[in-house]
Amino acid sequence: MLVIGLLAGLAGGVLSAQIFIKPGPEGEQGPQGLQGETGPQGIPGANGTDSILQMIQNRNDTQVEISGYTEMQWYNISEFDPSMKITINVQQNSKIFAQFSSTHQLEQPESIWIRIVVDNNYNSSRYMCSTVLPASGTYKMTGHIEFLTNSLTAGTHTINVQFLIESGSPDILDRTITVIEIAS
Repeated sequence: MLVIGLLAGLAGGVLSAQIFIKPGPEGEQGPQGLQGETGPQGIPGANGTDSILQMIQNRNDTQVEISGYTEMQWYNISEFDPSMKITINVQQNSKIFAQFSSTHQLEQPESIWIRIVVDNNYNSSRYMCSTVLPASGTYKMTGHIEFLTNSLTAGTHTINVQFLIESGSPDILDRTITVIEIAS
């Protein structure tokens, strides 16, 4: 009887200890993994046009708080997340189709703008996530943007995602960038 009581007390102590254990702080983000090999050329589209030559996709689901950045100024997300900058080598007259999706966490009042930039020259349209009065609490919002360039010269082109804080200090949560080379 005493043995059963001791075992029950020990099991109860182990189970209740799990409830009161606090997780430690989150560790630093590890290095970005290696980029995979370029796949085979895609099949031609209708009448041999608009075939996909290559596609690169990067995803990151770490939370980033961006309060240290000045409002009303564009910054590259790659400043704190290098995976959101993609460099791609394209053929003559190819186009780049880029898309970016992200979840943002905002409290009232906060506002963030996002755009895609190719070669620091071609800008996409923008999306904005915002909370305003009388809203209260914390909100998670998703945004998605796509951009298709005109025909480009052969060679290396760099695609970046930029953000602008209009107000507050919103968080950037999970994010995905996809870049596709399309033959024209």
